[in-house]
Amino acid sequence: MPPDPTQFALIEGARPVMEALRAGRRRVHRVILPEGDGSASRRELQALLAEHGIRPQRAKAGEGVHAFADPYLEEDVEALIGAASPRFLEALDRVTDVGNLGSIARSAEAAGVTGLVLEHRHAPPIRAGALRASAGALEHLRVGRAPNLGRALDLAEAEGLVILVADPGGHPIHELPAHLFTSDLVWVFGSEDLGARAGIRKRAKATVGIPLSGRTSSLGVAAAAAHLLLRTAELRRANAGAKIAGSGEIS
Repeated sequence: MPPDPTQFALIEGARPVMEALRAGRRRVHRVILPEGDGSASRRELQALLAEHGIRPQRAKAGEGVHAFADPYLEEDVEALIGAASPRFLEALDRVTDVGNLGSIARSAEAAGVTGLVLEHRHAPPIRAGALRASAGALEHLRVGRAPNLGRALDLAEAEGLVILVADPGGHPIHELPAHLFTSDLVWVFGSEDLGARAGIRKRAKATVGIPLSGRTSSLGVAAAAAHLLLRTAELRRANAGAKIAGSGEIS
């Protein structure tokens, strides 16, 4: 039986479409392209479509690159927590902005994070906006949903993961023992305005802050996550080699 078109998920933008094709985790059924602009990105996309045997359809006036694919695959959080070591997870505590979710996911994938933990509530669905904000990185990142983040963290601790929570009152990374960052771990980032909830902070092995020199003394959650995740990746590579935190490729 052919797939039902009403069940397809929208992917918007050339980069998210390309990453969906590269990841191969869900089938891309249709790709719609506007007139070619001769750019390198356009040539890259056309080569990928040819490789996958997909003949693109002509876009209507005013439409950009987009595609229709199977729904984004999410997992139970237990699958991420119980995965084989090394485990380098990230959890979001009431980060509800789609742009922040996508930006954080992009940094997470670049840092070698092996899974992203979200609550069923208080977290956006993985749809076109989040995919676009992540520049397609979400296509390569495992995502697990939990009914309750606190209970998910309790399970993570029971399974031997170190819980680290980003907090403005926390210690800088260089003041903390390196083994906290090189173990199996889960980083937790809280909402833009309120940070992580008190009950979540109580579960932390350490709360971690970022020393700042400017007058505003504040970073958005996406910028803070990028800094802390990439610093963690550096420590993990130095401790155990590239196998634990990506290739170390320079961007």
